[in-house]
Amino acid sequence: MRSTEVVIIGAGAAGLMCALTAAGRGRKVMLVDHANKAGKKILMSGGGRCNFTNLYTEPANFLSHNAHFCKSALARYTQWDFIG
Repeated sequence: MRSTEVVIIGAGAAGLMCALTAAGRGRKVMLVDHANKAGKKILMSGGGRCNFTNLYTEPANFLSHNAHFCKSALARYTQWDFIG
């Protein structure tokens, strides 16, 4: 019998990020989704580009408690990094 410490329902972008974070913290994670493949819905968004290749991504388009986070994130990875 398998032991699970964290159960995450939904294997979309947020669920996958939660699972990755929990596993990175040493938790035993179970990820549950109705689709036959984790992250399947992500592939459908953005015309199959997963919305990472938006040419007009700017810090002003994001809401966050830390206004500078998206500036840092967008400066490190551009749409061209994801396209590559």
